[in-house]
Amino acid sequence: MRKSQLFFTMTTVLSLFIISSGCSSDSKNPVNTVNTVNTVNSGQVNASPQAAYKLTPDDIKKRYEDAEIKNIQNINTDFILVESQKETFSNRFDLYDLKTGEMDILPTMPEYATLEKAENENYFIFLSSGRNSESPFSKFPYLIKCFRIKRDIDKENDFITVYEDRYFNLNEAVQAGSKAGSLLSDINITFDGFEVLFKPSQGRKMDFYADATDIPPTKTSYDKNKNQMIFEIGTDQLVKGLKISVKINTDNNQYISSYEIIRKDDVTQIAVNLRDTAKRYTAKIKRLPNGSMPDGFSVLSVEFAGEEG
Repeated sequence: MRKSQLFFTMTTVLSLFIISSGCSSDSKNPVNTVNTVNTVNSGQVNASPQAAYKLTPDDIKKRYEDAEIKNIQNINTDFILVESQKETFSNRFDLYDLKTGEMDILPTMPEYATLEKAENENYFIFLSSGRNSESPFSKFPYLIKCFRIKRDIDKENDFITVYEDRYFNLNEAVQAGSKAGSLLSDINITFDGFEVLFKPSQGRKMDFYADATDIPPTKTSYDKNKNQMIFEIGTDQLVKGLKISVKINTDNNQYISSYEIIRKDDVTQIAVNLRDTAKRYTAKIKRLPNGSMPDGFSVLSVEFAGEEG
């Protein structure tokens, strides 16, 4: 999982704080309600006329003369979230406290992200697209959870982030990876999924290790009639000994009944036949450092899960 073990205790404590503060801040405004406003078209943001605010929506808009405002929305009664973007940069989210005038930059950059849920002014969940504005590498989408850890009017960094895997429905396609010239080295079946290992192909070692190791461009698709997922990988190079076009049973996996490696044109497909227990999946890239076993490999890691409970 991307969520660091170091943050587990902190996340639990923060969650209790966030829930209690969100529920008590304004009993007339449910904390799970976010009113989205198309600012570009209407220029309207709901605000309580009875409150004595230090900031108004018009004041806030003036701060974005060098950026495009993508969206403005209310968070409870006294807070406004602004999504903006400058050319060549990823989108950015700023949270304003209308009463105090405080502004906090939610730490999602440099990832391109979308807001999944606003629990309240202390806790936001974003979905990263897996791309960012500072690197050509493309990861699989994942969650960015932003927690408030303090209230400091003079600072813009009152939030921290925790990263988590995002589980998708089987029919939700995702893609990642950026480096061609990789050789599919091995497939390991795990308890709840599988891992595909890659290493440099002949004559492409420098390209493989440049900047950081990565997997070839990879995308997913799902055939409901067959209950089969296809992982299409942008390489036709495989190590000798891998069985091609042979169905391999996986009796010890709780979600996968069998898989097959299919070479098709200039790509390789891994056709994964699922058991009925598989309802969701997540995918991520692991980059094994030099000195590890195997040395410097990049890994496509896929995990399946049942119904969300």
